Amino acid sequence: MPETPESLHAGVHGDTVIDADQLVRITSLHRGFLYQHLYTAACLLRFKTAGLHKLLVERDEDLEAVLPGRHVYLQVKTRSRPLQWGDISGAVDSFAAVRARHSEGKRPGHPQLVIVANVPLGPQLVTKTAAADWPGDITLLIPQTAPPEAWLPPAWSDLDEAIAWCTREAAQVPFSSLAPLTLVWKLAARVVYACTGHGEQAFTADTVADLHEQFVKELQAFPTLAHDYLPQADEPDLLTDAQVRLITGFSGAGKTAWAAHAAQHCPEPLTYFDTAALTADAVASGLARELTARYLNTEQRTNLPHGSGIDLLRAVHRHLAATPTAVVLDNVHRLSAAELKQITETLPTARLVLLGQPCPDQTILSAHLGITAEFLHGWNADRVAQVLADAGAPADAATIARLIALTGGLPLYVRNAAQLAQSHYAHDTARMCQALTDRQHTAPTAQDLILEEIFDGLAPQAQTAASLLALAEVPLAEDELNRLAQDAGLGPKDCARGLRTLAGLGVLQRLGDGLTTLHDATRALATDYIPHHADTQHQLNLTLSDILHDSLISGSAEPRRLARWARLLARTERTDQLLPFASHDYFFDQSFAVDLKPTLQMVADDHVARPIDRFDALNALATLALDADDAAAHKQLTGELTALADTHHEDWGIRETVVLAGHQMHQCAYDRDTKTLNAAYLAARAALPKESAARRILRYNQAKSLYQAERYTQADTIALNLVETYMAHLGLEADDIVGASVEQVAARLSSADTDLDDCKRLADCLALRAGCRRQLDQPFGLAALHALKFYQLAQAWRHFVTIGQDIVDDFVELGDLYQAMKLLDDALLPAARGQGLADLLLAVRAQRAVVLAHTGDFATARTEINSLLRYQMPPRQAQEINNQRNLIEQLARLKRPGPR
Repeated sequence: MPETPESLHAGVHGDTVIDADQLVRITSLHRGFLYQHLYTAACLLRFKTAGLHKLLVERDEDLEAVLPGRHVYLQVKTRSRPLQWGDISGAVDSFAAVRARHSEGKRPGHPQLVIVANVPLGPQLVTKTAAADWPGDITLLIPQTAPPEAWLPPAWSDLDEAIAWCTREAAQVPFSSLAPLTLVWKLAARVVYACTGHGEQAFTADTVADLHEQFVKELQAFPTLAHDYLPQADEPDLLTDAQVRLITGFSGAGKTAWAAHAAQHCPEPLTYFDTAALTADAVASGLARELTARYLNTEQRTNLPHGSGIDLLRAVHRHLAATPTAVVLDNVHRLSAAELKQITETLPTARLVLLGQPCPDQTILSAHLGITAEFLHGWNADRVAQVLADAGAPADAATIARLIALTGGLPLYVRNAAQLAQSHYAHDTARMCQALTDRQHTAPTAQDLILEEIFDGLAPQAQTAASLLALAEVPLAEDELNRLAQDAGLGPKDCARGLRTLAGLGVLQRLGDGLTTLHDATRALATDYIPHHADTQHQLNLTLSDILHDSLISGSAEPRRLARWARLLARTERTDQLLPFASHDYFFDQSFAVDLKPTLQMVADDHVARPIDRFDALNALATLALDADDAAAHKQLTGELTALADTHHEDWGIRETVVLAGHQMHQCAYDRDTKTLNAAYLAARAALPKESAARRILRYNQAKSLYQAERYTQADTIALNLVETYMAHLGLEADDIVGASVEQVAARLSSADTDLDDCKRLADCLALRAGCRRQLDQPFGLAALHALKFYQLAQAWRHFVTIGQDIVDDFVELGDLYQAMKLLDDALLPAARGQGLADLLLAVRAQRAVVLAHTGDFATARTEINSLLRYQMPPRQAQEINNQRNLIEQLARLKRPGPR
């Protein structure tokens, strides 16, 4: 049933109105008024574009626009039928009087009447306006016809069209604090108020700017730092000569904090703008506002064109062309490469620092702009130690290194981990690191939440490629990764495709030597995607072990590869390779050796295993105990070795005889029983060939044991004899070493018959002699320096650093502080860092702090020693570093000038 006119006008309570015609008249009246007010608001929005001096409402006409030399009168009509002559005749007649006043000079400017209507002209009015006598200064503006002047708003058919047009126009008002539609309604309401005769009925340029709520001030500033800023490793400068730079890193890498902190110390003005959740046009408009507020004066601001987006930013830049301008744009990964390129091209004279997360468009952007992305490298060990200590969860150097490997040292991830250790792991950072490694932590971390989103969105081939690099832990060459990928069912093309995806997201890092690895922060999470089938995992471990072994025997003794290979041998129970390695002196120089104790103990306890395998395992465990100065453990293990030898003595050869005798002599040294010690030596020597390497090794062990038993003179005599024996064996004279560099000594040892193990043994003997002479308070010449050279030749880095520290002490005692610092900075610190000798690194740094104090640089010495005290360390080492701190203060007091 069709609705009646009455039913269309039901009241708010469901009742129909009594007089429907009255309601039609009321709504038509208000519709007409609102149309007129919106047209006035539209003229206010076009005020600047038109160059108006003044806009008046409800005077001789609905609107009066005063322009230079002209006065435009506007009558606004709304009808529900075509416009008739009767609708406008009154306005035309009234305008005749207005025209006369202008002609008489009583009003300035040339008059013009524009009648605006929402409907087309009726037939009669069309004829009338086309007649020759129609006044030229009267124009009818209706929908679908062009306004007589470009600045005039068009005539609209209805209110919806009017509101839509005004909203679009309001969006072009630069620097308005209001949403476009809100600005439209505000202007319409202000017009209504003016039409009542209250307040000022004239709008001028000054009042229009206020009505638009245009403001030019900086809305964005660098975020306030939540914590005291801790610099990252090798931070880049915030501003350089480059026009555009891209600083990229995962969320949590500290990019914004870096920029905010650097800005505090920057001598130039900086504009900060966060592009988060904004379109390119909104970024351009907002950035234009920020630059205008900082750099433009009032006149320049006033003359900016009516517009927004890139056009407005370009206009602002024209005023900035001769002004040094620097801008930090944050979260640029939310914009496309094309959008960012357009913004950078719009500001060709400004220096732009772009901060963003890795994204696929990064490669395109870098290519477009001809730049290379830069990275923040995260916190170093000292900073991580400080954060952990402040959180009440201090850790030792090895644990801190492990946490950096897990988090990449990224500030947010490290702080989150510190809180996690404090709140969920009873302040035990090592236990937390193990849980993170095993992916068995129950509390979510910021790192997981941020990175899981990246990994979950990866294609399967990218997930698999990432998991293989995570499994490797060390950088791999392309052929090595493809070899590993075969076991995971990933062909070379799919593997390459996956790597490209990972590179675009910043997950992949390509090293300069053709190797590829994962960003440290992503490695633990990537392990979740390793194939779960046990057989596949085992095969992957075997293949990786073979890959690393092949690279090691080809001459790459890279410490990380060696460590990973050794741990894989333990995981895959390849004791046939592990035990010979663990019997070599080189093994005990490695920081990872102690990590293999569980596997070695498993073999030692396996009474079904071959006796020789048990022997090698017990030997390795006993040597580790000896290095750790664990007398009780060494005594027990030596007893087990002796019992095993008694049971299987017929299986032993020369090597086993020397090894067993060495442990027995060291055990006698603990008990200060030199009689038994020497008896053990003589018994073993009787079973060894004369002039053999085995006899030299046995003789050294005797001397070392005598040293431990404090029989320094006897030990020194033997050590001197051994030095001469090894020199002759290697074909060296004293003149070949004195004053020669390591490279020169190596050249003299270039014979194919030279065994670098003998270089290590010669170094041991030289170091032992220097130690004996120190204890006897007798000169030892260049023995320690020569030992340093041969340890370097043999790549026995732990011994190299240890003897080097003794030499530094000698230089300090002699007053040669330059040589002491040179040895520390050029040799010992690089060796400790490069070989991952975390415990020795702390000791070397503490020693360096003392040397700095001797030079008078107490401020740097105190800073260094206080950084070290944030590390957790064994009581003996902690006491030693505390002693060094006290020594620094003692030196400071001695050099402090007294009262005058």
